[in-house]
Amino acid sequence: MSQTLLLIRHGIAEDPRPGQRDADRALTEDGWAKTRAAMRGLVARGHVPTRGFHSPYRRAAETMACLQEAAGAFPMETRVDLQPEGRAGQVDLWLRGLVAEAGDREVLALISHQPFLGALIFHLTGRQLEVKKASCTVIRWEGGLWRFEHQYQPADLRS
Repeated sequence: MSQTLLLIRHGIAEDPRPGQRDADRALTEDGWAKTRAAMRGLVARGHVPTRGFHSPYRRAAETMACLQEAAGAFPMETRVDLQPEGRAGQVDLWLRGLVAEAGDREVLALISHQPFLGALIFHLTGRQLEVKKASCTVIRWEGGLWRFEHQYQPADLRS
């Protein structure tokens, strides 16, 4: 039994404005274009989500919209524990529950933020990686363990 996690950082977002909540920052015009291209590249490499989860932040939801444009519709939901200050151990337990009930070949896309994604990748795989905007780290659940498979940089996905 093998399930795949696509750990995706949101695309380029606008700079914070005075009085604006961080959660309300949107993708920039350039962010939309680069994220759409990166998500098309991810899908072209065979990574098509069967379910998706994103933080409640606007830029994460907009990045999910880019992924759905590229991959077609799939069930998705908002998860509060995918916010920038999320707890990797708590999310690992939730993910283990998901994969235990999931069918074979499930592909779960999680769209979140730094520093959370870096901490989650380290927690799951022991690897410290640079997590760029609109990048994707691919991790597989095999034999009761999380295994690092690949990290796609945004420029690689867009090419």
